[in-house]
Amino acid sequence: PRAHVDPSTMPFMLASFPAGTVNQKIADLGILNDSKHFHPALGASTRLLVLAAMIVAIHVVWLLAGTAFARFLRHPLASRIVNLVFAATLVLTTLLAVLR
Repeated sequence: PRAHVDPSTMPFMLASFPAGTVNQKIADLGILNDSKHFHPALGASTRLLVLAAMIVAIHVVWLLAGTAFARFLRHPLASRIVNLVFAATLVLTTLLAVLR
């Protein structure tokens, strides 16, 4: 079935499209447009500060995760197992996305 698009939301959808193609987190939060996640009184600077804080937090988490995995990746067998688990996860999530 075809989704109905409310014409009154078109400007906001068009404004968030470039952000969504670059980074889905920006589109999900509606940082660049009006969003249910932010009170209308919050200005652009507040939204950008929230976005910057999220970017820093996400990079710190990836850094910690990479550090934790580094010792496993030094051993060839463990590295192969981790690689296969990640590959299987990627394939399964892709299949789930296609089948939905």
